[in-house]
Amino acid sequence: MKVRELLGILNEIAPFFLQEDYDNSGLQFGDLEADVSNILIALDLQKSIVEEAKTLGIRTIITHHPVIFKAIKNIERSKNEAFYEAITNGINIISFHTNFDIAENGLNDYFLNLLGIKKEKPIIQSKEKVYKVVTYVPKDFEEKVRIAMFESGAGHIGNYDECSFNIEGIGTFRPLENANPFIGERNKRESVSEVRIEVVVRERELLKVLSKLKQSHPYEEPAIDVFEILFDKNEGIGAIGTLENEEDILSFIKTFKEKTNTSYARYIGDINAKISKVAICTGACGSVYENLTNNVQLFITGDIGYHTALAMKERKLNVLDVEHFETEKFFKQALFERLKNYIDPSTIKLSNSEKSPFYLI
Repeated sequence: MKVRELLGILNEIAPFFLQEDYDNSGLQFGDLEADVSNILIALDLQKSIVEEAKTLGIRTIITHHPVIFKAIKNIERSKNEAFYEAITNGINIISFHTNFDIAENGLNDYFLNLLGIKKEKPIIQSKEKVYKVVTYVPKDFEEKVRIAMFESGAGHIGNYDECSFNIEGIGTFRPLENANPFIGERNKRESVSEVRIEVVVRERELLKVLSKLKQSHPYEEPAIDVFEILFDKNEGIGAIGTLENEEDILSFIKTFKEKTNTSYARYIGDINAKISKVAICTGACGSVYENLTNNVQLFITGDIGYHTALAMKERKLNVLDVEHFETEKFFKQALFERLKNYIDPSTIKLSNSEKSPFYLI
């Protein structure tokens, strides 16, 4: 596998175009044609991570946080030793940040599942467009076309795939002089029993679905309609879900710390609250709270600033403020669970050398 192919796999898992405008997910440094035999996954590019990769003989690292967020004029060893060491040792660096936060079955969904919370919807829906693709296929050929579209990503709705709607009807056409008709004769109108197939297609798969549709369709000139549709997406910033049973806030926090192996957290709000509806946003999502509806009884995120905390308290919002590292340390396992469906799991290593930069004193 080449670095280029690995980027293609990552783009299938969480398309890079989903990332936020401020982000810089993707290749940070590397050779697109370099061979990838092993991968090291880490939250950040630290010197210890680069040393770990060198020790293991790994030449490709995937981090959550990008090494480069904005344009840089030079790379000085004393200012960014980890990046300098990676470059001078020819280690490819790929970052997989907000696109993986936003994607369905990405980091936020993994975190929600870890807590045993059933997801309902994202806090803010993703900007990815959704389309309805419609085509008309002669009877006895519709299953071949359906399968081709399904296999290229069409028909995915929430926790279901291979979704389609099918209507039988009569299609008419007249092949002209230069046509090479699959059915009928030139210059003679033909009536054919056809099936209208409708499928939902996400923007990331649209071109691939249309290509496979045309390849599998028996007609020389298949009729294809593409409509952009308004659609409640299951991916986006953060996630909102429901607990199986209502819980006291202190009991929930105790369970939260046990499930996430978190040593401490700060709390804003009613210490006697009972909760059943929870919103989470891994990392630093202090500004996201303004998008929460009143029925959310607890918001979990990290790095809440003082003035934001005051605003949350005034709004009577219950908030669990967890250290940034503690909400995103699961990136390694979350990405591994997705990558192992594409490449040999034995070639994927999860870094064991990183830890939070903070000590509790």
